[in-house]
Amino acid sequence: MKQQRNFIGRPVARGRNKKGWTQDVFADKLQWAGWHDATRSTVSKIEDGSLRIDLKQICYIAVALGIQPMQFLSEIDWSHCVRELIHSKICNCNQREDVWQ
Repeated sequence: MKQQRNFIGRPVARGRNKKGWTQDVFADKLQWAGWHDATRSTVSKIEDGSLRIDLKQICYIAVALGIQPMQFLSEIDWSHCVRELIHSKICNCNQREDVWQ
């Protein structure tokens, strides 16, 4: 199973699709916003959750989509994130002595 590294992939894909942009067009918009090495592959990895996104990159994405960065947070199902974290710590309990390391 592929590890999810970001929680904004789906909202980014929805925003891009709502504007009718291809991943290539969105990559161009990201470059214009300041993410100079963004490519179609970058967009694909953002959207499938496999690329870890930092705060600066969230700002680039928001500028490219014409939204405020905080709008991403309202779309995140935080309960899922918390359940996943707890589950991963409990599953590792049998393998490690210190669960919260």
